[in-house]
Amino acid sequence: MNLDGGRPHPAAPELLRQLRRGEIGRRDFLRAASWLGVSGASAAAAVGLSACAPVQAPISKDTVRFVCAVQQMTDPALTTWIEASNLFRNCLEFLVEVDADNICRPFLAKSWRPSEDLKTWDFELRDGVRWSNGDAFTTQDVAFNINRWIAPNSKSVNRTAFAALTGIEVTGPLTFRLHLNRPVCSLPEQLYAFTCPMLHRDFERKGADWPKNPIGTGPFSLTDFQVGRQASFRRRDGYWGAPPTLAQIDYIDLGTDISTHVAALAAGQVDILYRVSVAELDLVHRLPQARLIRQQAAQTVVMRMQHDQKPYDDLRVRRAVQLAADNAQMLRLAYRGYGVVGENHHVAPFQPDYAALPAFKRDVAQARHLLAEAGHADGVELKLTLGNTQGRFEQDTAQVLQQNLAEAGIRLKLNVLPASEFWSVWDKTPFGLTYWAHRPLGVMALDLAYRSTSSWNESRFNEPKFDAGLDTAMGLIDPVARSKAMAGLEQILQDQAVMVQPYWAEKFTAVSPRVRNYRAHPSDYFRMDRVWLADA
Repeated sequence: MNLDGGRPHPAAPELLRQLRRGEIGRRDFLRAASWLGVSGASAAAAVGLSACAPVQAPISKDTVRFVCAVQQMTDPALTTWIEASNLFRNCLEFLVEVDADNICRPFLAKSWRPSEDLKTWDFELRDGVRWSNGDAFTTQDVAFNINRWIAPNSKSVNRTAFAALTGIEVTGPLTFRLHLNRPVCSLPEQLYAFTCPMLHRDFERKGADWPKNPIGTGPFSLTDFQVGRQASFRRRDGYWGAPPTLAQIDYIDLGTDISTHVAALAAGQVDILYRVSVAELDLVHRLPQARLIRQQAAQTVVMRMQHDQKPYDDLRVRRAVQLAADNAQMLRLAYRGYGVVGENHHVAPFQPDYAALPAFKRDVAQARHLLAEAGHADGVELKLTLGNTQGRFEQDTAQVLQQNLAEAGIRLKLNVLPASEFWSVWDKTPFGLTYWAHRPLGVMALDLAYRSTSSWNESRFNEPKFDAGLDTAMGLIDPVARSKAMAGLEQILQDQAVMVQPYWAEKFTAVSPRVRNYRAHPSDYFRMDRVWLADA
């Protein structure tokens, strides 16, 4: 096999053999081939697929009105809300793109190639890309961004996400090399995290406040930014790529009540909603002015317990909580069955690195027995803190858990905070319900949430065997071998009763029937450059 006209990565031929033997599917092959820097066209040709022609869309004078929170933002690398990233991604672009099919593809980076041990990655940038101020986009910009992500004083979550990255070596105006101290197969996907847009190399020198100096390489220019009200973007002349189909995008902040968003769509006042919750589904179904869009995603809520806080420092208590929880009932009652039951290890069955474990069984009698062993024969009182950050379904889920735990003698009090207050304590509360967004790979979620050194390790889980196993899994390109390694990690998280992870929630949104070529994305990363409006 000769992919992309040169010597293939040593792992590529084995991937093709696994596909032909039926050990992996076509999508897994395409995804793994993309990690190795094989172009989508070459990988598709290797499996007998033809590349799909891009949708030909009209260049219009249309303005799309998009309901989305307009949040305070200065440094995109410090962003904590995905909504904010969907605004700046109209102007700021990424080295790679993970598409709606969960496959990583080149973007500002034309190509990349890892070493056989996955510790060295060589990248080549696309030629001819220019910033909106006329400067050429070069490896100077890439080096500026990556060095500030991994700097010792960095406050960005990127410092944790790229903890294995020891430095960047600029090898030319359009080429660079990344050096890692351990193999990381998910490096390309991590470069599409919403905190990883490419900022101009003078970002800090010019004030480090992007809305005030919105230089970007993207197809739109920021023209208006009013926190809590609206933000507007206009088509940019001189964009390096195909011109966007829309003339303007107006993001309108209508608050947190999604029913208000749906009413605005029904009245023809807006065209696209950022999100619809399960509570509004029946209403959307009844509206002729709305088209519902659904998307499977590895998004979830996690009720995790901090291992250094009493009584959760006792495995028997954590295990009792987990055994008393009825995950299937929480999915059915709190999310109306729209999703997949969770298995208390934060890896989804539809993620490519998932490993199937024996079915987890609820056991209230065993939960009572463990509580008695732990000195709580008369039961125990616990408090769960949550913030309904994604909607009322979070509280509904907690209320079902409350009823489940009561059967085992666990008296659960719910501490419901406003969303803004919750995010200030989400990683400090001993027992908390937290929303976790989709990640393309299970290993990425585990690295962020459960590695002992991660800044997002809200459970304070610290297990050297888990960290070592995670290093092993992240060093494997072979999907079959990595799934086997993941089985051990999933089992550790179950056995240590780190969390109750009840279900994987399906995503919903709604658009006007006029909206064309708008795709739901499992990470809620929306590209608007190919969207257009049909005639009314």
